[in-house]
Amino acid sequence: MAEETKGADYVVPWCIVSTSALNGLLGLGVLLSMLYVTPNIDAVLESPSGELGYPFMQVVLDSVGSYAGATVMICIVISMFTFACIAFLATASRIVFAFGRDKGLPFWQTMATVHPKTTLPNYAIYIISAVACLFGVINLGSSTAFNIILSITVSTLYSSYTITEMLLLWRRIRGDIRKPSEMKGSTWQANELVWGPFHVPGAWGVALNTFAVCYGTIVIVFCYFPATVSPDPATMNWACLIMAVVSFFAVAYYLMYANKVYQGPVVEISPYQIS
Repeated sequence: MAEETKGADYVVPWCIVSTSALNGLLGLGVLLSMLYVTPNIDAVLESPSGELGYPFMQVVLDSVGSYAGATVMICIVISMFTFACIAFLATASRIVFAFGRDKGLPFWQTMATVHPKTTLPNYAIYIISAVACLFGVINLGSSTAFNIILSITVSTLYSSYTITEMLLLWRRIRGDIRKPSEMKGSTWQANELVWGPFHVPGAWGVALNTFAVCYGTIVIVFCYFPATVSPDPATMNWACLIMAVVSFFAVAYYLMYANKVYQGPVVEISPYQIS
């Protein structure tokens, strides 16, 4: 979506930092409040809503002491999740469309199709919606399988961050990223790396990237841990096996086909002159 943002090299990083800080502070406040009003965690988990997988409803009911008040507050939370799902759908479908446009996914011709009237990537939206519904059905059938999917989701999310941070750290140490002052009067090629206005230079930048890589690696490793010390096949976290199988097929797909058509992100603008 940064492609459609004016001044994306400055606006997008600030939006990421500001929203992360704001949501982090608000989330911490909500977490502390929930812990403060939950004196007996076992009782909450054994409540009717807790056994259904929604213990926060019992926490809200115990806090307000009224079914009417608890219903209103829970409806607010449900509305927030609904609005968030719309944003998630827009973001995920746009990512699928972008990878399809760049010929980086199987059936990329279909993924990159845009409806002529609505100018929306309908096929990408349909696929993301179907996958989300499928995950919801899995949760109804097996909580263990759903927990495995959650582990895969978190690990792949942090993998996307960590791999990017590793590449940035590698390029930074090698000195492959040029300063804007070095580009003055020269043509900026499409595949050339140039620092934007939002970055931490020097040793502090290297330290921050190194910390991010270490933190992401630790989180990824712990995502594959089982919930119990001595798990059996029913309680084992099979996310590591599923991730390995998916990675194998992804690498095989790239070696057999994708490397012949995928040339990197499509650049829709020509190189320009920096003044």
